Amino acid sequence: MQPVKTLALWGVLAPCFALLLSSAAIAQSSPSDTTPAQNDAQYQAQQQQYQEQLQIYKANEKNYEEKAARYEAARDRYIAAHARYHRDLWPSRYEHDIVVYKTDLLGARVATSNGHVVGHVEELALAGGHVDALRVALDRDRGDVWIEAIDLRFDADEKLVVTDLDREDLYAMSHESF
Repeated sequence: MQPVKTLALWGVLAPCFALLLSSAAIAQSSPSDTTPAQNDAQYQAQQQQYQEQLQIYKANEKNYEEKAARYEAARDRYIAAHARYHRDLWPSRYEHDIVVYKTDLLGARVATSNGHVVGHVEELALAGGHVDALRVALDRDRGDVWIEAIDLRFDADEKLVVTDLDREDLYAMSHESF
């Protein structure tokens, strides 16, 4: 009968003994047992990794700053290029939106706000059913130019499209390409 009791006792103590052995193994590998040379090596490795990450960060920061500078320069060139077109103030008779059939615009004469006829409408660009821009064939074989709707008004009495852009600006625009 004794062997059964011993076996039963060992069955209860075996898990405790295994737990004791595993905690001893963990205690042996704890950082408090590492030597100062090992700690220094780990610290040096961490410092080197930090320096590498810092170099990557600085390179990305420099790349970002260069891209931002190129963007700013391109934006300034765009603003300068579009600021050169001189727009006159609209006379009061053109202030109201006038509903017009799109077919009335095709072939209509185009004039500047001071009355100089510069060409005629060749094509419409529509956006959402509304006129977004007009392609104007300039007189005297000066080429074609697209004029946005914001720079246009339609004089219903004269059947005339009027732009607030100068004639010389329209001629200059006809030579540009995008």
